[in-house]
Amino acid sequence: MSNECKRMNWLKNYNCSTLLKVSYLEKFRRAISHEPVTPTKRERFMSDNIIVSFPMDEKIPKTSENSSSDDVFASSNNEVRITVEEHSITSSTRKMHPIKAWYRHTIPDSITCHQAWLVIHISVTIALCVLYFTHIIHISGGTISICELLFGVLVRNEIFIALLHRIVALVPCFKYELNRMLHCIGGLHVSSAICAFLWLLISLIFELHGLGARITGGIISFLIVFISLTAIPIVRRRFHNIFEHIHRYAGWTTLIILVIHVIFLQLDKFDSFSTETLFNAPVLILVVIVIIIFLPWICIRKVVVQYNQPSKDLTVITFPSAFYPYGSTTRISLDGHEWHAFAIALTDPWTNQHSILVAIAGDWTKKLAENCRANQLPEHIWIRKIKGLGFMYSIHAYRKVLIVCTGAGIAPALPYIKDSLPTTHVHLLWIGKQHQRIYGDYVWNLVQKTYPHFTLHDTSVSGRPGVQLVEDHFWKTESEAVFVVSNEKFTVEVANALWRKDIPCFGALFDS
Repeated sequence: MSNECKRMNWLKNYNCSTLLKVSYLEKFRRAISHEPVTPTKRERFMSDNIIVSFPMDEKIPKTSENSSSDDVFASSNNEVRITVEEHSITSSTRKMHPIKAWYRHTIPDSITCHQAWLVIHISVTIALCVLYFTHIIHISGGTISICELLFGVLVRNEIFIALLHRIVALVPCFKYELNRMLHCIGGLHVSSAICAFLWLLISLIFELHGLGARITGGIISFLIVFISLTAIPIVRRRFHNIFEHIHRYAGWTTLIILVIHVIFLQLDKFDSFSTETLFNAPVLILVVIVIIIFLPWICIRKVVVQYNQPSKDLTVITFPSAFYPYGSTTRISLDGHEWHAFAIALTDPWTNQHSILVAIAGDWTKKLAENCRANQLPEHIWIRKIKGLGFMYSIHAYRKVLIVCTGAGIAPALPYIKDSLPTTHVHLLWIGKQHQRIYGDYVWNLVQKTYPHFTLHDTSVSGRPGVQLVEDHFWKTESEAVFVVSNEKFTVEVANALWRKDIPCFGALFDS
């Protein structure tokens, strides 16, 4: 018998622990057993204390006293088992091209896709200005300004956004870039307002108009600047309710004056009634803008709802109708004036109902919970029949994803848990406090019993987690992307950390 076989038989029958240097671990490629050889991947170690079976190859090195902290045991079932302690685990990252790695580590966190939309749109506007002043294109500045306003309202339309989500989810390449830009399309809304203001100024300064067109054009310019100033993130967050009212009613006022402005523009060049006069570009674009703005308000309804409160921090509201796609969102209002958007959490085709989960996160939700306990909520509330699609719909673009939820952020993930997608494997990491007590038996049983691929992290037992927990589960589950539904601080922290490591991560937007 060869020396190699003797060593293998000696190790097979040896009952004590054998310590090996880390440098020798690469030599273990084949299991010492009579079972068929199965390939074993060299995965990243992602838990506090991991025991991994490695195949073994070549010669078994001799025992050394000067070994590392990684222990190798020859167990009784003919396997070599390696126990890796926490301090020997290092964080892993994808291999990136040097230019890409430099870009991801150099670009500050404040540079987002919102700014990317702004840069792209401003660049196009500069190019159009060059063509306009060199008389290569013969389009009036007023017409371009109305087109910019059309873009601004179109990217806030639920039907248009849902269509873009469905198209982008089918694109096989550049998944992260396209979906991320779509989630931040609010940047196009902002840049469209800025460019509309610039083109309107160009039209009033360099083009001939009557007195009426100049007055209405000046009023529209002032309103655009006023609305834009109130939409600055610092102002909007500090005076959110005031911003909502200004954005809505000042926007409608701008629309009314825009109609008058277009009428004056038509009167300036009016010769006789004709099809060309009545149905030119500015008129048709204005008609489309009016339809886009008022369509959601035409489709509002007052419906009977049911309330349920599993805990003092969570309120479940149930509505009629159940046929909505995964990732859908709905807007509700108790008085018809103040509207709030929520993800549709549960649908029940048998009772034709859908539900949302409302957790305490601000003044409005806190008052809602208090009124629910006092039985003072109205039986009928306002809803929009047109449902939008949120960022969670981008799950359709991937085959394996990790959904990270904290607290009531479980709501957008529940549709993917209750009825799994046939094309996408989903693993859930739910971080919360006393899940069953706070979120009720129905949600708990749905996660605990119905869905096998989940991980619960109870903060009352294990404390608040960090980014490393998310990264660990990403590698463990071999996911392609991470979707985070949490508060702003945790979402931004996770998204920025995974961005540095070239891990696709999508999070709920708080400044869209």
